[in-house]
Amino acid sequence: MLNFNYLHRAEFPELTSLTDFQASFRPLYTSENYAHFDELPPSIGQAVVRADNLQPLGLVGNRYKIAQNIDLYNMLTKAARETLPANSLKGAELKEVASYGGAYTRFELSFPELVVPIHQLGSETELKFRVGISNSFDGSGAVRVFAGAYDQVCENGMCIGDLVKQYARHTAGFTPHKFASFISIEMDKYLTRARELQRWAKKEIAPDQARTALEDAGLSERKTNTMMDQFYTEAAARGCTVWALYSALTFYSSHNSARFGVRNSARVDNQAAALDQREREVSKIVNSKAWTNLLGEAA
Repeated sequence: MLNFNYLHRAEFPELTSLTDFQASFRPLYTSENYAHFDELPPSIGQAVVRADNLQPLGLVGNRYKIAQNIDLYNMLTKAARETLPANSLKGAELKEVASYGGAYTRFELSFPELVVPIHQLGSETELKFRVGISNSFDGSGAVRVFAGAYDQVCENGMCIGDLVKQYARHTAGFTPHKFASFISIEMDKYLTRARELQRWAKKEIAPDQARTALEDAGLSERKTNTMMDQFYTEAAARGCTVWALYSALTFYSSHNSARFGVRNSARVDNQAAALDQREREVSKIVNSKAWTNLLGEAA
């Protein structure tokens, strides 16, 4: 008898070696005149290395627990199957990035069947739902689960929510059930957020209002000037709106471009980690009082 559940089982892309590697602990040693090596006690610390090439990823304390990317990805895909409509999983797309040889990794799934149109001045774009995980192996941060959307016109990443657990670096800190609950909540937010972004696309603003919002949100004069240049670029296609300013911000957070170059990225493997930090920076701006004032919602 045919198993119809198997036939309708969504197939997700597989992780590549960029993020799908096993990490393991190695002891630390001390030497004296390079004559002999003594193993240090684990209480002092331990090294995390990639099992495939033995590249060191970081030094961590003895309480640190490794969360393997493949385990997190399997939980994420399981939760997506259990939470999202089956027909929306078709053609799921995987994006992977890494920095510092894998010390920082990030993978995300986007769903071309889960799109919402946004009507902008003289044209239209679509937002595509995405959900993903960032993970580190050097003790620099916990596992972060996030959801958001892509602007299909330019593939700007728009983060609409995240989930940070205090003990997320412990593999047991996440379960498929927690992922499923998170995806369900963020899917509702995605639909609500799309309606809000449509309102932004229709709310016209003057350039000086955009500049004031950026300055009041804490951007430096230099960065504000560069962001305004990007705002004018976006406004030419989208209209001089709040949506255009938001698109300028998300372009900054998702591109290593001539206008927004990642410092030292030509010689240091830091682009993915830097863009992740920019995304958090943009989130703070959009959640600031200055942004609320721009929307005309302040009391």
